Amino acid sequence: DAQRPLDSYGRVLPIRERGLGTSHAETARALSNCGIVRHKLGHHQAALQCHRRALEILETNPALGPGHPDVARSLCDLADVYDDEGEYAQALQLYLRAIGVSEECFGEGHPDVARALIGIGNVNMHRAAYKQARECFQRGLAIQERCLGKGHAAVATTLTNLGLAHEKLGDREVALSMHERALETQRRMLGDMHPDVARTYSHLGQTHEAKGDLDRAMECHSDALKIRELKLGLEHADTAHTLGRLGAIYRRKSNYRKAMEYFHLSLAICEKVLGPLHLGTAIAAHNLGGALQRSGEPEMAEVHFLRAVEVLQQQEENTGKNHPFLQYAAESLDRCRQAMGQAL
Repeated sequence: DAQRPLDSYGRVLPIRERGLGTSHAETARALSNCGIVRHKLGHHQAALQCHRRALEILETNPALGPGHPDVARSLCDLADVYDDEGEYAQALQLYLRAIGVSEECFGEGHPDVARALIGIGNVNMHRAAYKQARECFQRGLAIQERCLGKGHAAVATTLTNLGLAHEKLGDREVALSMHERALETQRRMLGDMHPDVARTYSHLGQTHEAKGDLDRAMECHSDALKIRELKLGLEHADTAHTLGRLGAIYRRKSNYRKAMEYFHLSLAICEKVLGPLHLGTAIAAHNLGGALQRSGEPEMAEVHFLRAVEVLQQQEENTGKNHPFLQYAAESLDRCRQAMGQAL
């Protein structure tokens, strides 16, 4: 579904460049549209290129300049991709800049401000700063409900984010309530097979996992997988994530062979779509290592645990920031080696 608009925008972009020039605002908007669709397709590097070019055009265009609302939206588009790439410091800086521009243009209660706040909330979720994430989502949700109404699809998306923050903080019943509200709105507004519906099914599944209701969790993740395979395809990071969640449920049910099937698929997609040095690839490798160890294959498990540790160490070197998952992965590697009689 996303490929068709990409083809359309891809045809529009050269027409704009030829007719209006490479530094025209409409060219920048065509680039932004291409970047958004490429991001949805999981083509992160191509999306980054589009959004960087668009931002540069908008900021240097004399009719717009760095304080224009379109610049704030472009900053958020670029930050969204950096967030998914694990470049959290870069994403946070861009979201903060976007808030400054949007507040200057519209005041504190505008949906564009809410969008950037929600982006910061997502960064905090990825950094395991769940209380700060909850605060950002609550502020963003209040603005959206006031400006857009409680039945808007964007409000439903924010509800799922807020629900996930509550789940991470142990407020599971609150989380379930928010996800269910969001799902009802999304199915009504977007239809049963929309990627946003899949995302909410995924969040519902994670909350049921946390409650220990593995059968209900599997139903939710299976529903998410059907939508993602149909709408996004197999070679997409969101599809890989759902496969990983299903693998985790089978692991908890002690069905390690089935878990390995899902983890192998998830890792293969992550390697192809995200690259070998991405955080998502490290997590997928760690998940597969855990299933291999429980299946009595410690030598193969060690290979995947070591790979996860090395990727995370490389990320820390690149960013100068400690990653919370590194210690967990290192402990898994050490336990595996101890079981093999090779503890360092």
